[in-house]
Amino acid sequence: MKWQNKGHEYDEMYTNIEKKKVFYLFGAGDRGKQFVESFKNELCIAGYIDNSQSKHKRVINGYECFYLDEINLNENTGVIITMDQFSLSGAVKQLENNGFIKRKDFFLLDEFISVYFVYKYNKVYFSTISFLPSTVCNLNCRHCLNFNPFAKKFYFRSLDDLINDVDLFFSIVDYIMVFHLSGGEPFLYKQTPDIVEYISSRYSDKIGTFRMVTNGTIVPSDEVLERIARCKIEIKIDDYRDQVPRFNDKFELLNKKLSQFGIKHYAFKVDEWIDLAPEKTDYSSYTEDELIFHRDSCNQSWEELRGGRLYSCNYAAYAMVAGIAGEQDLEETFDLKQVNETNKKELVEFRLGFTQKGYTEFCKKCRGFTPDNSETVPAAVQNEKKSSEIK
Repeated sequence: MKWQNKGHEYDEMYTNIEKKKVFYLFGAGDRGKQFVESFKNELCIAGYIDNSQSKHKRVINGYECFYLDEINLNENTGVIITMDQFSLSGAVKQLENNGFIKRKDFFLLDEFISVYFVYKYNKVYFSTISFLPSTVCNLNCRHCLNFNPFAKKFYFRSLDDLINDVDLFFSIVDYIMVFHLSGGEPFLYKQTPDIVEYISSRYSDKIGTFRMVTNGTIVPSDEVLERIARCKIEIKIDDYRDQVPRFNDKFELLNKKLSQFGIKHYAFKVDEWIDLAPEKTDYSSYTEDELIFHRDSCNQSWEELRGGRLYSCNYAAYAMVAGIAGEQDLEETFDLKQVNETNKKELVEFRLGFTQKGYTEFCKKCRGFTPDNSETVPAAVQNEKKSSEIK
């Protein structure tokens, strides 16, 4: 989105939020649970909406789950979409087909959290952030969303750099629903336990869910697990056993070890990914308006924290590191050192997708998480040869 009225882009939306007395959460999955855990004491939540028959009329996280057509929405009732970026466009279309208006009758989770708290309390609340200590990985996935197959070398950051970013981030951000530590493969980064301990010991009160994701192929030492077990963190294990069966024993052992050390964890079965297809995509002939429309249509909801800046699209930032997007210009980043009491709304707007240009340079090479990009690929399909090497 291109800035038109910097610092005031969400004035009308907040006015509409203020009219609502009660909210339904559309999506009774992971993000819906996180929202409830973080904000149930702040908002009046009436229940969940979900299309899944298995969830219908069930009580989930303390709230009953309904179908959309069972809900009576009026001017005092709003809907917050609590779905991931893969399912978001379908929920938006469903609500619009039922006559509901975005930012008036229903709201996206990421926008709602940030707008509500910055307007009401002048506090900076984010839904998520992506934080990568390293791109080092032992897999070589053909459609990796870090674009590792395109990179000539892996890169990794020093612990001091990571700490500086974390301290700066939490000097500005009052609360984040999910702080997401990933990679690469985090268990291949030797100082992962150091940064996990640092974040957990200093900023747990500002984090709803501190989560690290692993590909399930690396079993850390008992010493590392002992240190992580003392931290407030959960481990998400992406289940790629069908795609890389040679690591099945490691997957089972990792789950066993995490249970042994009392570390909160869960496995997430991954069968397919969205294909952003930078090697097959060329939108360089698009006009500025077409590029802005392309970016606005993208349901990508993550930004990266690196070098004292927020990058407006984490996938564009990954592509830059991999060497396939060129250098990002300053209009695609927000310097956190420049944040003060008077420009918090501008920071929130940037986090929600507003920039000077309204798109990133990588948009010219990326299909995006758009309604038109329905092409999926099998997850974790391996290239025969590894194109990257550890730096």
